[in-house]
Amino acid sequence: MQQVGDAVVAVVRGSRAAAHERARTLVAELARVDDASVSIVQRCPDCGGPHGRPVVMAPADARGIGVSIAHAADQHVVAAVRGRRIGIDAERADAPSERVAALRELLGEHDDLLRRWTRIEAALKADGRGLRVEPSAVDVDDASATARVPGGDRVYALHDVELGDGLVVGLAIER
Repeated sequence: MQQVGDAVVAVVRGSRAAAHERARTLVAELARVDDASVSIVQRCPDCGGPHGRPVVMAPADARGIGVSIAHAADQHVVAAVRGRRIGIDAERADAPSERVAALRELLGEHDDLLRRWTRIEAALKADGRGLRVEPSAVDVDDASATARVPGGDRVYALHDVELGDGLVVGLAIER
């Protein structure tokens, strides 16, 4: 586990279920409650499926904690923060050339394309609308390390998280 500002971030190897379990324990640690009491729900606003922005539903002491989960092959990254929205995204540093080409087509040329993408995706996850917002429209200010998502008034502080494990990780925390 790593502290990034007020947030906690952890990398998990293995299944998606293990990543979701680790998210529950991070929330429990921040709320100082038993992890068995933590309920996190993901519900897609479009299709109703079990994906989308995770929301802490219980216990009451934990409801104000923002949580986010990212998947990169068999590695997963989870993040949580008290009282604010949070988003995290991860890409394998050795991403396949097809993935890099698709990101280049979407975002254009950038010195560190994977880092740029993880910052944008983290901001979109924190916003809650995800890819329903055009990623290339996200306003990333590299000088202030902030992002704004069109159609919203929130500002997200951007962090590059060094977790090793061959991952490029971007974190967005609501200011």
